Amino acid sequence: MQKNLVLALVLSSLIYIVWFTWVTPPPKTQHENQPAKSLTSEKNIKPENELKDFKPNQSTNNNLKSEEKEYAITSDKAKYILTSDLGIKSILYKGPVQEIDLIIDKSNPFLSILSEYKYEKISSSENSVTVEAKTREMDIIKRLTISKDAKMNVLEIELKNKTKNAYKINSELSLGPGLNTVKSEEKENPKLWRAIYSYQREGRKNPVIEQIKSDYSMGDWLWSAIDNRYFLFAVMNDGIFSSIKNIDDKIDEHTAPRIKLVSNITVEPNSSKKIEIKFYSGPKDYKLLKGLGNGLHLSIDFGFFAPLAKIANSLLKYFYGITKNYGTAIILLSVLIQIIMLPLSMKSYKAMAIMKKMQPEMKSIQERYKKDPQRMNMELMQLYKKYGANPFSGCWPMLLQIPIFFALFTTLRNSWDLHGAGFILWIKDLSDKDPYYVLPILMGALMFLQNYMTPQPTQDQSQAMIMKWMPVIFTFLFLTFPSGLVLYWIVNSIFSMGQNYYLKKTSEI
Repeated sequence: MQKNLVLALVLSSLIYIVWFTWVTPPPKTQHENQPAKSLTSEKNIKPENELKDFKPNQSTNNNLKSEEKEYAITSDKAKYILTSDLGIKSILYKGPVQEIDLIIDKSNPFLSILSEYKYEKISSSENSVTVEAKTREMDIIKRLTISKDAKMNVLEIELKNKTKNAYKINSELSLGPGLNTVKSEEKENPKLWRAIYSYQREGRKNPVIEQIKSDYSMGDWLWSAIDNRYFLFAVMNDGIFSSIKNIDDKIDEHTAPRIKLVSNITVEPNSSKKIEIKFYSGPKDYKLLKGLGNGLHLSIDFGFFAPLAKIANSLLKYFYGITKNYGTAIILLSVLIQIIMLPLSMKSYKAMAIMKKMQPEMKSIQERYKKDPQRMNMELMQLYKKYGANPFSGCWPMLLQIPIFFALFTTLRNSWDLHGAGFILWIKDLSDKDPYYVLPILMGALMFLQNYMTPQPTQDQSQAMIMKWMPVIFTFLFLTFPSGLVLYWIVNSIFSMGQNYYLKKTSEI
């Protein structure tokens, strides 16, 4: 009974890992659409002034968009290449693994808005550019400022109405399609692209995020973004945008999400209107995103066991602060987990040893009463009572290891701190697989040895054969797992072997 449960748990774990590693998780369900609150204030417009839509054909011909110019501004970590209307054509981010251009499709610049006009540069600095477009009715001034410390950036737009008419400007700000990533992640990247938004759900203390799968007609969202595993481009709402348009583009035959954030701005006669669009573009650094607020840190997917994953991430950062090496930090975390679980592990070992000792008597009872299942169960219960055994006591360490393992799996896969973190010699990135498969093969060999040293509480040949092949299955499964996770499993196996050796020498069972 105990062995069947253990096998079921192990196989369930394998299925869980395979599913969430190679199969795209199901999208989150969007919350109910409701009519958007209008961001166009018409109550202050005087009756004699007609509210008109501001359209490109109202401009003089020489102010329509013509030749394309480019501007470059920099921060500590990135270089931004801008179009003449301050759309972002390229973000060259200096990551820990390599420099990456986050913008994939150069024909669709990020933050492109009111791009129909001819803009001229009026000022610039190392991290800021200001441009202006003039029409008969309206002057449009844009200023894009990039934070030097890679935090919140700002696109400022000032609209100056030079007429006696009130104008409603319908505009769309573009994000996407997709986001680029490092070469080692390029194959999987299209499966990880998301268009997401965050809002404050009623009855919840913290904001939640949803994936955008269709047009969204509410203006209640806090921010909207395009992201992948390690990078995020998010635009804050702050009451500026009324809805979101969802567009599915194609990049190398893959469907790539692109969104347009819709705003309706009214500029009254002979007056000006200023809007400030805040945005973040960069890595999913948990500490940084949490400091920026509005639940941006929720874009980091820590999986089903998120609370444990966040604790693991914090402990890894703590140990890294001491050792200055994330590989060593993983080893220390693994040892800490094993020490915490030591009392349960010792009970598990003793329970398995007792079950092994009981096997001949259990087999005898099963043979004698195989035609009387009720009597057989009663006799088995008496046997358990005689030896003081619990058939499930040996499973508790494994049950506790499952959430810990999954929490570490998501932490090592999705934590920016571990992206590009080296360990020793050939291990240059603990979030990526071992390029030479040394660690997975070593792990498989240790699992074989661990099985040999662990008491087997069953004499069933089929179950024993499954346990013998389990190290082979795990070895092939772990070949593509993060090398940091394999390192954790190796430390876990070594610690368990040492514990089993000690208990085998000192136990009287």
